[in-house]
Amino acid sequence: MTFRATRRELLAGLGALAVAPRASAGSSTSLRSILDRVASGGEPEAMLALIRRARPSGLDRADRAILAMVARGLERESALRRAFPFGKADGSSPYVVSQRHGAWLQLGDRTVSPAETARRLDEETERLRADAARGIVPPRFVLDPVLKSLRDLRPSDALGRQIEALASLRSNSTDEPGVRRLPGGEDYYRLRLRCTTGLDDRPERIERRVAEETADLLRRADAALRRAGLEQGGVGERLRALKRRPEHLYANDDAGRARAVADMNALLDRRRKQLAFMFNPPLEPGSAVRRMAPADEQAGRRGYRDAPTAAGPGAYYPDLGQVHERPSWTLAPVVFHETVPGHLLQLGRQRPADPHPLQLRYAPGYSEGWAVYAETLVGDIGWPPEVELGFLQSRLFRLARVACDIGLHLRRWERARAIRYLEETVGFELFFPFAAEVDRYAVEPAGFAGDAMVALTLQRLGRRAAASRRARGFHDAVLDHGPLSAEAIERIA
Repeated sequence: MTFRATRRELLAGLGALAVAPRASAGSSTSLRSILDRVASGGEPEAMLALIRRARPSGLDRADRAILAMVARGLERESALRRAFPFGKADGSSPYVVSQRHGAWLQLGDRTVSPAETARRLDEETERLRADAARGIVPPRFVLDPVLKSLRDLRPSDALGRQIEALASLRSNSTDEPGVRRLPGGEDYYRLRLRCTTGLDDRPERIERRVAEETADLLRRADAALRRAGLEQGGVGERLRALKRRPEHLYANDDAGRARAVADMNALLDRRRKQLAFMFNPPLEPGSAVRRMAPADEQAGRRGYRDAPTAAGPGAYYPDLGQVHERPSWTLAPVVFHETVPGHLLQLGRQRPADPHPLQLRYAPGYSEGWAVYAETLVGDIGWPPEVELGFLQSRLFRLARVACDIGLHLRRWERARAIRYLEETVGFELFFPFAAEVDRYAVEPAGFAGDAMVALTLQRLGRRAAASRRARGFHDAVLDHGPLSAEAIERIA
């Protein structure tokens, strides 16, 4: 299938949804009832046929945008699966097994019987062989650590068969990370990017948008670093130097962790009143940062959140087990990304909407994109240079992910070049080592593009709304209907 034919398919069949009438009093049609019927199809092709036969009436503007979003998502996913029926069934990776995918990761899960585990392993092994016959082979830097991990596990017949299959693939593999080396790889990536962004933009346009925003953020970071007394070297190099300043570091003990949580809540309390002017109530007034249980900290548990409920506010529990590696200025964006006006506000506003599972499925990047946009709102209020750099670095990281992804898959970047780009742009890792980040991009193409595109769309439209004093109405529109793709945000805002 050529890319041109695929694009025609993606744009077909949506005219009726675009011109569906507005809500009318007493209408019995609901978005949920339509999506329930669509979901009964099971597979994307069948669901797509059902949604094309739907005759929506009485839906308001937001519901029509959501219905069109689901239809677009189904069309993109169906086109990807028809043209490239390999890899993960959900389309998240061209590889059945990797360091992030496969039944081997659930070995030891006591909720799954040994017989079921063996069945899953054998099913994947057959798919590995079938994909290899089509020329779909993971790169060696993926195969080698997976093989090592499998050989360290308790042996079984099914595991042995998978090890044998993976080992046989190595002779036909290379260390080139991008999917462009695969048969039809460039078209695969372009379709995959459409699925993850919820947009029909060409990769070159997304790349350009990311590059323009990155250049602006780097200019701002350079100015803030100079104000902080760091004038020599690139932005990444100076961010690493700032990280080493002792006045921004917490002691790696109980007192240091308690102080970090207190500082995070103090930042939140300082900005609540300013944030209130941007949003209609409720603004999750009780949401806060809370200390993770010491046992969870020692076990290395990642940060997590309790979503707000009808009974009370939510909370965020940061992972501070290695708090001495997290300077105070890097925690500032985390506060607002995770609490208010980020995830906890978004989840609290989403709860009454009770979005349909298909809406959640085809709103790629919404949750993270909103939280990154929340950082933008707070980061632009005005801070001391070190704190401002925390917000700038966080946003640079989100964009650098997309730049590296496109670089690997379309520009033939090597892993080393992608790692170097992250070091030069972001300075130091915020979540995982840069090498692990790059390996994730290699096996989950375009995986983070949706986050960035939603954030950039919200930023552009949000600034326009603020300039015309419509910020509250804009935020209501994009928060109160549940998750939205970048395309749906454009229709609703």
